[in-house]
Amino acid sequence: MTALATLRASAWKYTAIALGLGLGFALVMQTLRLAEAKLETAHTEATLQTERATAARMAFRTSERYRTLEGKHRDEIAQTDTAAQTALIAADAGRARAVDARNRMQHDLADYLTQHRAAAQARAAAGQCAPDTGPAELLADLQRRADDRAGELAHVADTARTRGLACERAYDSARAMMEAAQNGKTE
Repeated sequence: MTALATLRASAWKYTAIALGLGLGFALVMQTLRLAEAKLETAHTEATLQTERATAARMAFRTSERYRTLEGKHRDEIAQTDTAAQTALIAADAGRARAVDARNRMQHDLADYLTQHRAAAQARAAAGQCAPDTGPAELLADLQRRADDRAGELAHVADTARTRGLACERAYDSARAMMEAAQNGKTE
């Protein structure tokens, strides 16, 4: 029985050695897996940092491009507004000149009618046939009212045209800015 007892004692010893070697091998494998995972994590973190830096640079460039486009658009709108204001001032000056001309013409017409009435009264006093001044006065009144209305309509048309052109230029500028933003251009 001694051989069997020796064999049992040796089996436990060999089992313990095999178990120790298996645990050692498992420990080495886990250490290698951990090192590989750490390397993969470090690589992933480096890639992530690179991608973040690239995205930040691209975002900054895009932001600067949009700021440039916005500044250009704002300048174009300011120029359009200035040009429109200048055109409106010119239209107002033209209206003032037209009103002055109309007033001169109406004054001349009033003088003519006064002279015509005086001549008619002089003829009537001399016993001649006096012409009727009613149609001439009616014509003068119609002409005055038509001229007043035409002046108002001309001013409305001038200012509407000026404002419409300014609006069109502002729209064109905004459209050009949006197209430039879509195409990635700043000019």
